Amino acid sequence: MKRLIILVLASVLFGACSDFLEETSQDLIVPKSVKDYEEFLFGEGYLKDDISVHTWLDIMTDDVKENISGWSFGSDSRTDGFGYYTWQKSPEETISGALRKDNAWETYYHSILICNVVLDAMGDMEGSEQRKAVLKGEAHALRAWCYFMLVNLYGEPYNKTMAENLLGVPLNEVVGMEDKHFSRASVAVVYEQIEKDLADAIRYFTTYGSGKSVFRWNLPATYLLASRVSLYKKDYDKVIEYANKVIATNPQLYDLATMSSDDHFINNKNPEVLFTYGNYLIPYFATLAKCNFPASDDLIASLGNNDYRKTAFLQKRNSNYTANKGYSSGETNLYGFALRTAEAYLNRAEAYAETGNTEKAMADLKVIRMNRLKVYEELTAVSKEEAIVRVREERRRELCFEYHRWFDLRRWDRPRIEHTFTRDIKKPETVERYVLEENDKAYTLSLPRSVVESDPMIEDFIRPDRENLNAKTE
Repeated sequence: MKRLIILVLASVLFGACSDFLEETSQDLIVPKSVKDYEEFLFGEGYLKDDISVHTWLDIMTDDVKENISGWSFGSDSRTDGFGYYTWQKSPEETISGALRKDNAWETYYHSILICNVVLDAMGDMEGSEQRKAVLKGEAHALRAWCYFMLVNLYGEPYNKTMAENLLGVPLNEVVGMEDKHFSRASVAVVYEQIEKDLADAIRYFTTYGSGKSVFRWNLPATYLLASRVSLYKKDYDKVIEYANKVIATNPQLYDLATMSSDDHFINNKNPEVLFTYGNYLIPYFATLAKCNFPASDDLIASLGNNDYRKTAFLQKRNSNYTANKGYSSGETNLYGFALRTAEAYLNRAEAYAETGNTEKAMADLKVIRMNRLKVYEELTAVSKEEAIVRVREERRRELCFEYHRWFDLRRWDRPRIEHTFTRDIKKPETVERYVLEENDKAYTLSLPRSVVESDPMIEDFIRPDRENLNAKTE
């Protein structure tokens, strides 16, 4: 085994995975078996219930508003999210100017490093070929997911005709600790890497199986991610192909009429969960916060009183509704977020709508709405354009507060969004107004401050200054 891998494992894993490392005469045991590496990948590469990343992602969207009249105790969570909520040039800066570190870059590249180490060690790994192949599938699927998230957070929105010239994110092929300058690959190249990893994962999973655990990457979840990637690229035939495979394997949706009021939507009774990850503890939506970012009025209006999602996805506090879809710990044996079958129906519906097959698009929306509405209401569309609108509206209702909306707005038409912010809650009459303009450059994030400081040669994406428009008119 390569010495570099041993050094990485020793430095990264010491004390991290209880069953992975053993101690004999104060010597560290070098991992050898496929079981060792399975534990390594799961322990270090996956986002589990103690890990939260980009908790600010949804507060940049039109799905939220500010609330300054919350509980009489708690903290004002708006102040930490000010930079993201108002699309500032340096979004990590809080209202006081302090830095609230963006850890998404570091988290996802750490996972990529772990995937690289596991894949590089395959030749020396002890174990059956079948078990090693399944581990390869997991590592490829996980790496594809990480690059997908990174390029949609910090890369420019995908555009087929311009992808070769758009800023993506670096591709990291190293397997150890080395001092190396990383430069951004183009959006096209990053998507090529994602698709290659997905193809490899699907090949290994379909040949050797992928297990049945929703806690690890598996074949249905990989098909769903492939469908999503194809949707972002507007490769609609592929969207339908992959969505069909997900639905053929796991067609059932959660009938919200049967959901207990004590449960969160993402729970171990939900049959549509394909893969679960991360922590839903999002301070900006905390129900006990003094001030936070609840659901916007137009999102609530789009749900209506006939929709179970209004109370199954959200929690009412006073006159507001706040996000409440997942758990913040593994208390139900599931994590906070999930890839789930409903998205496959939505992806396929969008592909059908975009290619003019309005009847099939509406049929897919019907499957979702039959499981979401108290009294079923039919959606109709007499044109391609109307079908696209219906699909987008349903996608917003169904996937709200699961880190989809910002990415969807980026890939659709990057609309104008306006947010208000009250700097001093003791002076509620003094309201600031911020606007993200249509096709605004701020639809792409700047790099985290720590990345720029540690590697000043990497090209950053400079967002424009964002001013309080009310101050300009006073």
